[in-house]
This record gives sequence, C-alpha cells and structure tokens, in this order.
Amino acid sequence: MSGPEERWICLRKPVADCIDKSGSFLDIGCANGYLLECCQKWNSPKNIIIEPYGIDISSKLVELAKNRLPQNKDNFIVGNAFYWIPSKRFDFVRTELVYVPAEYEKQYIEFLLENYINPGGKLLVANYVEDHPHPENTIILGSHPTKNILSRLAELGFEVTEYKDGFDTAKNRKTRVAVLIR
Repeated sequence: MSGPEERWICLRKPVADCIDKSGSFLDIGCANGYLLECCQKWNSPKNIIIEPYGIDISSKLVELAKNRLPQNKDNFIVGNAFYWIPSKRFDFVRTELVYVPAEYEKQYIEFLLENYINPGGKLLVANYVEDHPHPENTIILGSHPTKNILSRLAELGFEVTEYKDGFDTAKNRKTRVAVLIR
C-alpha cells in the first residue's frame, strides 16, 4: 500500500482488532513484515502478545521481513500457502482471496482451515477493496472481483463469526476482515 501512515492504520488495523488473545499469528503474503510489526504494536496496550510468522512467494520481501523482525527471522519462509504444509498450526492466520484463482477459493480456505489453524483459532480473510465500485480493476487477473467479503464467503459455504471494518476517508476506501473459526 502506498500513502501516509494514517491511511495504513485506517485500512490495516482491523486485522489487529480481530486478534483477541495472545498467540501465534501467520501473515500469508507477509511482504516486508510491516503488518505483523504493526499488529504487535497495536495489540500491546491490550496485553496481547503476538508471535509473528510470515510466508510470501517473494524471497526479497521475506528477507526484508527477516530484517524488520530479526528476533523472529526463523519464522519467515518463502513459499506458496496453497501448497505449503506448516510444521505447526497457528492461532491466527491472515489471508486474502486475491491471491487465489476464483475457481480455487473454496479449496484454498478449506486447506487453510484444515492445515493452518489451531482448534478454536481464527482465519482472518481480508478484503482491502470492500464495496469498491470496480473491484475487478484492483485485483490479480483470474481472482474473483470480491466486492463484499461476507457475501463471497457465504457463496462459498463458509459462516463468518465476526468481522471488523476500516475506512479511509481521504480515498473513500473500505477494508473488511471476516473471521472464520476452526
């Protein structure tokens, strides 16, 4: 995301708001690890301790994440979350559907719930273009242009237990993070 820190906070803090207890947190598509660092900072006043983990397909970005969080450098891997089987499960996992071709979204979510999430853990499915008038212009070719993450997850057969929203007034952008419980 480009733009000032205030916009970042408005649009990404809903991820941290879905974390309601201390535990392990895997960010799929972690990039440089900044979201993980922010979630640690945003949850610290609530005495919630996050053990950060990240996976990204870019080795350069994973190196940046390792440099950003050197005390957790062994928690970052280069890989594709659709194929990687973690050696441990996590209390919280954040992902997006834009990473996945539309015809594999249901399979992807089921794979994450089965292989990534601890019993009682949360899968956080973020949509950073919620209610965008033309989401097809903002996504990776082949992924579903999800305008409303709650509706999309219901179409795929998943029950959302809660969600958190963020809004950037400067760009009139909305974020929604839907929570699925394992």
